[in-house]
Amino acid sequence: MELAKLLERVPIPIKESLEEPSAKINVLLQAYISQLKLEGLSLTSDMVFITQSAGRLMRAIFEIVLKRGWAQLAEKALNLCKMVSKRMWSVQTPLRQFHGISNDILMKLEKKDLAWERYYDLSSQELGELIRAPKMGRTLHKFIHQFPKLDMAAHVQPITRTVLRVELTITPDFQWEDKVHEYVESFWVLVEDNDGEFIHHREHFLLKKQYIDEDHTLNFTVPICEPLPPQYFIRVVSDRWLGSQTILLVSFRHLILPEKFPPPTELLDLQPLPVTALRNPSYEALYQDFKHFNPVQTQVFTVLYNTDDNVLVAAPTGSGKTICAEFAILRNYQKGQDNVLRAVYIAPIEALAKERFRDWDKKFGKGLGIRVVELTGEMATDLKLLERGQIIISTPEKWDALSRAGSNENIGDWIGATSHGLFNFPPGVRPVPLEIHIQGVDIANFEARMQAMTKPTYTAIVQHAKNGKPAIVFVPTRKHVRLTAVDIMSYSSADNGEKLPFLLRSLEDIEPFVDKINDEMLKAILRHGVGYLHEGLSSLDQEVVTQLFEAGWIQVCVISSSMCWDVPLSAHLVVVMGTQYYDGRENARTDYPVTDLMQMMGHASRPLLDNSGKCVILCHAPHKEYYKKFLYEAFPVESHLHHFLHDNINAEIVAGIIENKQDVVDYITWTLMYRRLTQNPNYYNLQGVSHRHLSDHLSELVENTLSDLEASKCIGIEDDMDLSPSNLGMIASYYYISYTTIERFSSSLTAKTKMKGLLEILASTSEYALLPIRPGEEELIRRLINHQRFSFENPKCTDPHVEANALLQAHFSRQSVGGNLALDQREVVISASRLLQAMVDVISSNGWLSLALLAMEVSQMVTQSLWERDSMLLQLPHFTKELAKRCQENPGKNIETIFDLVEMEDDERRELLQMSDSQLLDIARFCNRFPNIDMAYEVLDGENVAAGENITLQVTLERDLDGRTEVGPVDALRYPKAKEEGWWLVVGDTKSNQLLAIKRVSLQRKAKVKLDFTAPAGTGKKSYTLYFMCDSYLGCDQEYSFTVDVKDAAAFDEED
Repeated sequence: MELAKLLERVPIPIKESLEEPSAKINVLLQAYISQLKLEGLSLTSDMVFITQSAGRLMRAIFEIVLKRGWAQLAEKALNLCKMVSKRMWSVQTPLRQFHGISNDILMKLEKKDLAWERYYDLSSQELGELIRAPKMGRTLHKFIHQFPKLDMAAHVQPITRTVLRVELTITPDFQWEDKVHEYVESFWVLVEDNDGEFIHHREHFLLKKQYIDEDHTLNFTVPICEPLPPQYFIRVVSDRWLGSQTILLVSFRHLILPEKFPPPTELLDLQPLPVTALRNPSYEALYQDFKHFNPVQTQVFTVLYNTDDNVLVAAPTGSGKTICAEFAILRNYQKGQDNVLRAVYIAPIEALAKERFRDWDKKFGKGLGIRVVELTGEMATDLKLLERGQIIISTPEKWDALSRAGSNENIGDWIGATSHGLFNFPPGVRPVPLEIHIQGVDIANFEARMQAMTKPTYTAIVQHAKNGKPAIVFVPTRKHVRLTAVDIMSYSSADNGEKLPFLLRSLEDIEPFVDKINDEMLKAILRHGVGYLHEGLSSLDQEVVTQLFEAGWIQVCVISSSMCWDVPLSAHLVVVMGTQYYDGRENARTDYPVTDLMQMMGHASRPLLDNSGKCVILCHAPHKEYYKKFLYEAFPVESHLHHFLHDNINAEIVAGIIENKQDVVDYITWTLMYRRLTQNPNYYNLQGVSHRHLSDHLSELVENTLSDLEASKCIGIEDDMDLSPSNLGMIASYYYISYTTIERFSSSLTAKTKMKGLLEILASTSEYALLPIRPGEEELIRRLINHQRFSFENPKCTDPHVEANALLQAHFSRQSVGGNLALDQREVVISASRLLQAMVDVISSNGWLSLALLAMEVSQMVTQSLWERDSMLLQLPHFTKELAKRCQENPGKNIETIFDLVEMEDDERRELLQMSDSQLLDIARFCNRFPNIDMAYEVLDGENVAAGENITLQVTLERDLDGRTEVGPVDALRYPKAKEEGWWLVVGDTKSNQLLAIKRVSLQRKAKVKLDFTAPAGTGKKSYTLYFMCDSYLGCDQEYSFTVDVKDAAAFDEED
């Protein structure tokens, strides 16, 4: 009876008879959603059973439909999930999801024929009038604007003819209220086809409370096919709010697909080339490990070793391209003495440059006596290395910086490789074939997904790395490194009991090595034959693990993804466990760059040991198709010059290569970007490929770039055509810093800036904008901030500039920061030296004396890791604050400077310091190298200085080298790399705080320097101060006062 009554009251008609169980369930579920009251007890208990399961079952249906990619059904299933949990129908007003609105008012609203979007346009007064309840207007207005609403914009770029990259920007447009939204709101991002039938891409998006005011960027790829559909739809739907969804139409009307690539180079079935083909015993000796070159090397040998043609070789990681480069080097070297070998090798990152230097220094340096050098990034050092070196190894930044400062020639036109010098091998061509397995794991939550990947990773090792063959596992972070290594060890123990299948030598053999390890967890895991590597391990720990793995004593090594370029290890099997990392700037998970993934796969290659390598990639299920595509299909190389054009153009204007706007256009036509513009126009925001489109695009690009440079005062534009560099532009180009940084220095520094402000300006530069913020680091940075000398106003711990400031201050305070933050600090400190030199130049251009001296002091602080108020003695090795205090309170004579310590009697010093002989030797070594410089100066023709005329001050400098032949690098224990000392000579007027002349000096043994400045307009005796400031040591600056008697210019005229 009661069911029959309910049947009449539920909104959706039911066809089946009530005897059917499905009809009863349907009625009860509708009654539950409609919030109908039940009378009988038996129905109430049935209702409880149904409603407990309904939400769960609906979710399961939604997930199944979502995975199948059925768009319309997924939308209906998600709506039903929300209706069950909210107990309301989707046709009712979304405001039913808020508490505090009476049913009468909700009914009134539902009777109004007003679309939900229209409510956003109404004021509280209008809302009150609409429902004839003026008092409720404000409440309704508040709830409407708390309802989750997102704005979206999409930028689409074709990568190939079948893959589109989408950059989706999501902007929250509602007011966050903790009681309503708690800490996080979750949404589904769905990309649907033109008919709304199929889901091409899906991902889960979490909006956290702390990021409500920020734009969120999601990057993903979607497939497209020809003929092109007219459009796709991007739908973002709330996971729990009914009625909260945003739909964005992405039209393909103006989409131009890239040109088809020429077919890749076919790997020919050639007879493997013997090493003796080099026809030179000393060259053949370099390749003793093998008798024949591999197929790729064999195919390119003739054009590289026997001709002078330009050549481009593109092939997968691990296919032996380095040896191809060596053919070209040997070709050049064999031409004899008249033709001095000069080669530049550019590696994308420092770790690869270092590895290449070690390898080639041994191979070519010791083997053939070729001078191999690696650039340091220190301008003075690098110019010397460039003169001396025959093979110069560098990263792009260091080479670019040096080529700007050292040579003004345009470094070479775009590679002119003819058809027989062009080898473009497809991804499948490898000397050691690579078997790739891709497995998708369909769990939305990142940490849960990583946890679910550990068992498949272990299984992959057991299946694919039989007979003790080595296996490497790459994971996103150092946290995952430790967790995964422990999990692999645990699975192995569970399967094998006491046996240790991953330990390939006895415990007795391995124990002496394990004892050297500092990390306790690593010690325990190594005894099971599993090692791990991450940036936080000491260099000794890293070395031990690397050696044990290379020697084949342990079978498995788990490595953090960011080290894929740093480790020289190779294995039979590589498992890439997860293909995403956390990007703190976007506070989202981001896919590994394609290059990183290729590099990881390249570690599965042991050319002389294996006939094939294996790679297992575990990824989030929605990305599986994308990886399948790109691993078997070559992706084109696109230019990124348009993102870096400002600084390149500025450098060319400074070098005098570009003198007017036409030169800029000509310059661009020589670039790879220009070649690719017509091949893939949409990638570069070009809407067509006609001559007109191209010309308009280039004109706009040039105009925008130049007007930005002009606005930041880096260049001047005359007659709307001619370009000239300004002082700021020259500084930016010389120190290799961004034009936005120079603009920041120029606009933010003032004569009154103090230390706190100077550090804030230094940390706010665009050079620090890319510091990574990793998960869990916010708390560490917050703690760092709280312990610094200078406080922060409303610090945002995810801001890289705040991190840079905190890390700099921690460096001065010698506070220890560990792990990845220590790596960030290294970058911050190295960049700070260059930025401060540029800052000194900007300040001197404004003639501010005290601020220039302050910036020079900060440069010393950066090098020695001290505050300016700390004891100078802390620069010495083995010195502590307590010891420095004891020296300052030394009875008889306070010891405050390095020179005070040097002048002490040996016995007194030994008594005061109470150190071992080896420690005293370190101190003696430091003191001997500490700059001891005699300085003399005179005003040339000082008797005849006329008002307003030039004054020349000649300074003579002589260093006491104490028996050494050269100065050598700075003694700075905490500076992360070798540094050459530099000096500034400054003439200033302390009364007016004016800097009158400045020269940068790099002093070896002796130097004579002239400083020119203008005499004042008034006559009489004028006092000046001469400063000699170091950029690397505290306590060796010198300061002298001198006077000049300025005479009336008219008197000189009469004498003449």
